[in-house]
Amino acid sequence: MDKPIIQYALDVTTIDRALALAHQAVDAGVDWLEVGGPLIKFEGIHAIEAIHHAFPDQYIIVDFMILSGSERYIEAAKSNGANNVTITALAPDETVQEAISLCKEYKIDSTIDLFNKDNLVFHAKKYESMGANYIMVHYGVDQKKFNPDGSPISNLKKVVEQVNIPVSYATYDYVESREAVDAGASVIVQGEPLLSTSNPKEKLEQFIQKTLASGKEIE
Repeated sequence: MDKPIIQYALDVTTIDRALALAHQAVDAGVDWLEVGGPLIKFEGIHAIEAIHHAFPDQYIIVDFMILSGSERYIEAAKSNGANNVTITALAPDETVQEAISLCKEYKIDSTIDLFNKDNLVFHAKKYESMGANYIMVHYGVDQKKFNPDGSPISNLKKVVEQVNIPVSYATYDYVESREAVDAGASVIVQGEPLLSTSNPKEKLEQFIQKTLASGKEIE
């Protein structure tokens, strides 16, 4: 497969902190910047505008996790410079279909996040048939906290094998990210725990290098 996209989740609560981290992330070599859920909730859509203004050539994904009332979110994302929005698979099928259709109308990509869903392959194929651009396999931070050894890598591999659209995967360390790359993930999402380290740029550079390295290079 081609080199996976590295997506950096700005899951912080202030625009100033997000911008500082974004500058470090771009310097470290990330491909996509994610306006994270916490940033949207604390700062609103102004965070999208701020990130786009600072990085006009960067691909930006907004983690709205749309659950209902799609158009207001999609229009706001597009008008503020975003390229992609997330839609939660926990939403009704009608909402997911409407959101995907609106994304096509507004010429913005859609990512359907399978967070906390059962039967990932079934749902991934369904959303692909609806016209989704990306599927995301996601093991939440709280799930990881209470079950550190938990990982849906095996499900990721099954999803990748059954759909013809790119699949993204949220990781917590480079070991898991390597497993995700080997399983066929096209987008590797990293935020915490690197966001909270004392030197996030250095840690992110190491993460990217090890994620993209061959097996022999990381032994």
